[in-house]
Amino acid sequence: MSQVSLKLLVNTETNQVLFAEAGKDFVDILCARLLQKESNIKPATIGCLNSLYQSVKNLREDCFKTVTCKEMLLYPRNSSEDYCSSLKLNIDATEPTRYFLYSNVAKCEYRFLSSFKNLRCECGSVLDRFVSVESDKVCNGFVKDSPNFIVTDDLTVLPNSMDANFGLLKRFGIKSTSLVKEVNMDITEKQVLDLLKKGNTYSFFLFDRSIGFKLRLFVRKTDGEILFAQGEEDFVDFLFSFLTFCLGSIDSLYASISDLDRYKCLMSNEVMNRLVDPCIAPQFKISKQILQINEPQASSYYCYSQRSYRESIMHDQFSITCRFRMFLNETYTRLKLVDPKSSKEGQEGYAKGPALFMITNDLVIEPMSQISALSLLNRFETPPSNVTEKDVFIGLMEGFTILKAALTIDINISSNKQSQPPFRLQSGLDLNEKHLNNFLQKETCDSALNSHLPAQIRELG
Repeated sequence: MSQVSLKLLVNTETNQVLFAEAGKDFVDILCARLLQKESNIKPATIGCLNSLYQSVKNLREDCFKTVTCKEMLLYPRNSSEDYCSSLKLNIDATEPTRYFLYSNVAKCEYRFLSSFKNLRCECGSVLDRFVSVESDKVCNGFVKDSPNFIVTDDLTVLPNSMDANFGLLKRFGIKSTSLVKEVNMDITEKQVLDLLKKGNTYSFFLFDRSIGFKLRLFVRKTDGEILFAQGEEDFVDFLFSFLTFCLGSIDSLYASISDLDRYKCLMSNEVMNRLVDPCIAPQFKISKQILQINEPQASSYYCYSQRSYRESIMHDQFSITCRFRMFLNETYTRLKLVDPKSSKEGQEGYAKGPALFMITNDLVIEPMSQISALSLLNRFETPPSNVTEKDVFIGLMEGFTILKAALTIDINISSNKQSQPPFRLQSGLDLNEKHLNNFLQKETCDSALNSHLPAQIRELG
């Protein structure tokens, strides 16, 4: 099992870790956390993302625009997979992107490439022949080998220096070096993930104020509690997108990484841009997205050979790359990447419409059905006569608070009771058979569709 090393500075009186001295391997993992998708933490247990993920898994394939839409949401990709895969301890569970062509290209006049298996070419043929895409890009993590770094309990990352060390000792009230000791420790992937789960506080999203969604709320008259909501496919796409983009904007980690000297500490300017402005993976964008999550510019793909395109594919004498080149006696054909979500350009989304869906407090999503609605009311022990409907508009602030709630709560809707927040975990760093518990704190959260929404939402409609 792969491990990375840390040097911990421990208060001998309280057995508390004050801070850690870490090298490139550990800080690379922290950087990768900013690019990781919560739904790829195995299993997906972050707040309501678990029930959202299970909803996607349980929905029929005919609820999606294409069969591949479901696969994309269950196994979302990382736009920086080339960087993450180069780490000593890769915490990202994303499968490497694979590419496919039509196997019998002699009968097809199109030049399509797919990053998902079994999509169809415009001629109707299945793209199922695996091909390698060459790359001359060499990645070696995010930060340089030197200097070493200091990592504090709130995941702030600082270049190692005497000033930083003394400043932290002063902050912890340590007046004598006799009160501290060094402990060398090797930590595993599970311990790193436990540590990172604790740090999730999200505040670095930009918004598109021009986009919003119409939603119908079903509210209990006696106490004003939202029981469930009815929304169209565009709102469901917005919820589905929670599974696809990077949610690693941990406040202190994000701020400290963005403050690092990009020339002295980071591998390149591109690395800094990826960390402070992470993108979703190519082809995962939706049309109506309140959160301004960027999508990288689409790559161009070229097939090179000394034969014609069809001959080269049939005889397996070709190379495919994203880089344009001109070699003597070599011809090239530009390939078009198939859109896995729709055959129509500009139709970006996952859920098939027009359609209505039912969304519960814990983000369980299913097609709208009178039987399902009555069954849910029965679970809430609420008669239809005690339910009223309200039409509301979900704008940027409401959308963001739903996202924030989805990341910080876990609700058992069958019993109508909240479970404990999933971030109350132990760091997994064990010292003399005692846990170093200073990394984690208790949080109190509310439901995704109730008190996390601005109060004025109940006044609409």
